[in-house]
Amino acid sequence: MNMKGWFTEMARNKRNSGSVIILSVIVIVLVAGFFMYKSGVFGGKEKQKITVYSIFQEEEARKILDKFKAETGIDYDILRLPSGEAVSRIQNEMSNPQADFLMGGPADSHQVLKEAGSLEAYVSPNASDIADNMKDKEGHWTGFYLNPVAIGINENRWKEKYGDAPYPQSFKELTDPKFKGEIGMSDPATSGTAYTAVASLAQVWGDDEMLNYMKELLPNLKERPKSGIEPIQKAAKGEYTIGITFLGDQLKIKYQGNPITSIVPEAAGYEVGALSIVKNGPNTEAAKKLMDYMLTKEPGEIYTQSAYAVSVKDSVPIPEGGIDIKSTNYNASYDLLKAAAQRKDLQSALKDLK
Repeated sequence: MNMKGWFTEMARNKRNSGSVIILSVIVIVLVAGFFMYKSGVFGGKEKQKITVYSIFQEEEARKILDKFKAETGIDYDILRLPSGEAVSRIQNEMSNPQADFLMGGPADSHQVLKEAGSLEAYVSPNASDIADNMKDKEGHWTGFYLNPVAIGINENRWKEKYGDAPYPQSFKELTDPKFKGEIGMSDPATSGTAYTAVASLAQVWGDDEMLNYMKELLPNLKERPKSGIEPIQKAAKGEYTIGITFLGDQLKIKYQGNPITSIVPEAAGYEVGALSIVKNGPNTEAAKKLMDYMLTKEPGEIYTQSAYAVSVKDSVPIPEGGIDIKSTNYNASYDLLKAAAQRKDLQSALKDLK
């Protein structure tokens, strides 16, 4: 190679080396920028997804989760389940959890999961203003709303069947033979609504009297669906006269234009609707963010206005058309931890009733 060719080759190699260096720098900058974006340095939102098992009605849960997604960039999958099925599913999945978050359902259901070792302990800083009896002190579950059990009556069907007779004001009146086939109540084995009702009766009357009462009530039940809201939905359609459900569900159906009257009788239990994080779920950090968000004012207002429940937070007002639980005859001494401890035994005894 002559001298001119040698200089030409050297120049070409320098250009190639320079190109490699420039390309390497570009790659390093892009990779660093990507990780800085993911970490939020540039205000970016990490692409994540959370799996939620919801005992809330799905439309209510989605309203909240859509807001959460817009605020955090965290997407979600949702599976709507009755509380009994949600508890069983989470326990059965303990060796390989599929969900990150359990949304709604009576706190005694969450307590059962806590005792089974299925829940993550997390005390949200936003839970500090929630009363101690409405949250687990170790943070395994946190209360979100209050809702008493009520007797819901289709006014039109009542008029057709019973004329001007007064509405029943107590649970015991529902055993009257004239109500045969005219009452809907969900199955306490699958529904937190029905379990709350019978657990409260057991606490007020004693286990034996509650079981005798349920045996007398059974002939009057048209059906025992899995989901707690179904009895009032079907009563509203005129399939039967009375639905035993949570008050909030009845008010929601009423304000959709249905002729429903609600009575909260003595001995009526209530749910502290709760939230919890599934232990060892696929995305625990995102679940903690969801818990923090749920305990702010916005989701509290979204839920109470949609479900006509009462928030556990004083900062969230009672929704228009809602009823303050303190103004009813509910069982204020209802012990949800005792209800959780008795759950297996009471459900077993109720299954034996014919």
